[in-house]
Amino acid sequence: MTDSLPAPAPNMAAAVTAYRSYVAGKLATLAGQVLSVKASVGNNDLDAARSQWLEAQLTWQRVGAAYGSFGDHGVAINGLPAGLPKGAADPGFTGLHRLEYGLFHGQGPGELAPVAARLHADVAELLGRLPTLELAGSDMPLRCHEILEDSLRDNLSGNNDQGSSMALALTAADLDGTRVVLALLGTLIDNLAHGYATRVSASLDKLGTALERTKTGREWPAWKALPLAARQPVTASLGAALESLAYVPALFSTDD
Repeated sequence: MTDSLPAPAPNMAAAVTAYRSYVAGKLATLAGQVLSVKASVGNNDLDAARSQWLEAQLTWQRVGAAYGSFGDHGVAINGLPAGLPKGAADPGFTGLHRLEYGLFHGQGPGELAPVAARLHADVAELLGRLPTLELAGSDMPLRCHEILEDSLRDNLSGNNDQGSSMALALTAADLDGTRVVLALLGTLIDNLAHGYATRVSASLDKLGTALERTKTGREWPAWKALPLAARQPVTASLGAALESLAYVPALFSTDD
C-alpha cells in the first residue's frame, strides 16, 4: 500500500469523519481508474484494460469498512452473478467483477464498453451521495475484523474469482483496508486495552510478509496454482490475524 496510514482519531466521531474523507478519496481514484479501463477497452487494448481493471479492483478493496453502508450502490459496483437468473450473462451483473469476467473470458469492446461506462456512472453516483450516507461508528470495530474474514471467505475460497485468479492481490488490498481502520481506532483501542493495537498490527505485518513472499518479482500468482507449502504460511498468518482482530469488536461492545 503506497498511501500513508491516517492518524489515530481521538474519538469515534472523529474516526468516522476521517474515514469518510478516506473513502471519498478512494472513490475519486476509482472513478479515474475506471475511465482508463473504458479508454483501453474502446481502443481494443485489452491487455492494458486487464491491468487497469486490477488496479481499480484493488482500490475498491481498500475502501474496506464502508462497504456495509453502500447498499444497492455497492452491489452495482462490486456485485457477483451468484443468484442471478442468467448468471454471468444476466443484465443485473454489473460493475468491477462483470468487467473482470468479460476481460478474462474473451469479450471485446462491443460487450465491455457499456459495462465500463455504467460502472463509471455508478461510482460517480456513489461518490456524489457519500456525504449523505450513514457511516455508523459502531460498524467500524466490526469491520476491522470482517474485512479479512470476508477475504478468507470470498477471495481465497475462489467465490469472488471471475477469471483473473487474483485472490492474493485482493487479499493484500483487504489487508490495506484493515490497516486503515486499525490506524484510525488505534488510540481508542489502546484506551480500552493498552498495547493491543500494536499487537494486532504485528499480526497484520506477518500476514503482509506471507502474502509478499508468494510473489514472483512484482507478479501475483494464482492462489490455487501455489503448492501447499506456499499456501500454508498465508492461511496460518491470516488465521492468526483474524484471531487477533476478533477481540477488537468485543472491546467496544456495550453488552453485559
